[in-house]
Amino acid sequence: MKRFFKILFLIITIVVVFVIGFGYFTSEPLPKAVQGKEAEALTDKIQTAINQKAWDSTVAVKFTFRSKHHYLWDKKRDLVQVLWGDHKVIYHTKSGKGIAYENGQELGDESAQKIIQKATAYFNNDSFWLISPFKLRDPDTQRSIVQIAGKPALMITYSSGGTTPGDSYLWILNEDYTPKAWKMWVSIIPVGGIEISWEAWETFPTGLRLATSHKGLFDLKLENVAVSQSIKELNNGVDPFLDFKF
Repeated sequence: MKRFFKILFLIITIVVVFVIGFGYFTSEPLPKAVQGKEAEALTDKIQTAINQKAWDSTVAVKFTFRSKHHYLWDKKRDLVQVLWGDHKVIYHTKSGKGIAYENGQELGDESAQKIIQKATAYFNNDSFWLISPFKLRDPDTQRSIVQIAGKPALMITYSSGGTTPGDSYLWILNEDYTPKAWKMWVSIIPVGGIEISWEAWETFPTGLRLATSHKGLFDLKLENVAVSQSIKELNNGVDPFLDFKF
């Protein structure tokens, strides 16, 4: 048994040293960026390329994250249904109030709150990989320009609020100003400047454009992506939020 723990400790030590060394030699410092009219103009071009207006008027969204978390989101009513494993949660994104089920049985207050909090964390993370390009002018964001190979890229820094204030994302753009990748300087990743692609853009009948695939340090897909002006249209004619009052 002692030999087992010695081997385990050695493996863990090697992994930790490798991670720290990898971060030290590959981490990029946050680049200098310039705020002002040029950054705002570039933001306008990105919003036009992905059709920000169509997103703003969209009522209902459906998507699956990594084939595990399934979402129905009523933007107008600020309500989300989250399905994963044997759990189902419906909650209000503004108040945090909701209802939770496990194996079809409604959970009591204390257990329900824990599951609702987990669903909220899932939704906040997973939806960010779908809708980040539409959050360039959210409250508490700073926009600035960084030059990369002679071309402008847009730095977005979340100055306060949320769970990770201070995180920065550098949007690298195609010729038509559609995002093709971002570089990240975020608190949950010790290595700065990790690049992840934004690709497999889908264009919907309203002109709205959404990226459904990301590749880089890790790969992920968003599946079953659909948008509508009615939650019923995305859920076989049924409003899953009809009987819930929050």
